[in-house]
Amino acid sequence: MNGVSEQALYLGDLFAFLEMRPTIVSPPGAPPVPTPIREGFVFEGVSFRYPGTERWAVRDFHLVLRPGERIALVGENGAGKTTITKLLARLYDPTEGRILLDGRDLREYDLASVRGAVGVIFQDFVRYDMRFDENIAVGEIDVLASDGDGVPASIAAAAERSLADTLLPRLPAGYAQMLGRRFADGVDLSGGEWQKVALARAYLRDAQVLVLDEPTAALDARAEYEVFLRFAELTAGRMALLISHRFSTVRMADRIVVLRHGSVVEAGDHATLVARRGLYAELFEMQAEGYR
Repeated sequence: MNGVSEQALYLGDLFAFLEMRPTIVSPPGAPPVPTPIREGFVFEGVSFRYPGTERWAVRDFHLVLRPGERIALVGENGAGKTTITKLLARLYDPTEGRILLDGRDLREYDLASVRGAVGVIFQDFVRYDMRFDENIAVGEIDVLASDGDGVPASIAAAAERSLADTLLPRLPAGYAQMLGRRFADGVDLSGGEWQKVALARAYLRDAQVLVLDEPTAALDARAEYEVFLRFAELTAGRMALLISHRFSTVRMADRIVVLRHGSVVEAGDHATLVARRGLYAELFEMQAEGYR
């Protein structure tokens, strides 16, 4: 009776959870995202703070992301970089300001279409206790049914480009190998190996916009260099938003935007920002000093 009484205390939380409904939804008759995107994204005075807090995560943010352009967001922890990527994917709506896509407010488009057009790999990606091929195809799971019992060529290509295929020699069942320790015969991976699997999802996703949030944070120096060489292929012809604390990765961007307290303080290419001797140059010199 005591156990039943204790468990009953949580029933209210369960029912409250089951009654929750999304706060971000598509308006009636919402159009899909244009294919291809012609003008790009424009952040106009965007500000955002998370529910229940008074602190602004992003404040009066302005940015233009054009088709085919690669932009890197740089700044110290808490500068608002990841929040901006979540606003771009419409996981949140701005508290103030607006985001335009091809001249139209992002909130006017069909929500599923917006999220289908944006491929995101966050730094806190999920490690699924599923098969190797399922981990890669988790966002495009229908791909697994396209080739019957074989390994779809798109999954094999994504694994090769992200270096996830280097794990195959230690996976007895190959692409059918269960990952993680939750199930019998599962093989657990290191942080860097899981990250390669997560990167393969970005290669598999046929998205018009790619967001890579610390994509090489858990990789060793050699793997980071090899993944870096493949980024140009991954982002070719697409809009890309890259977040990284490693300046060797940031330098591949067409434009670098430096954030502090949720606002833009500098923007330009690597050479221009180093010559300006501002925040970017300070962060760059601090990191470079560790290699001297």
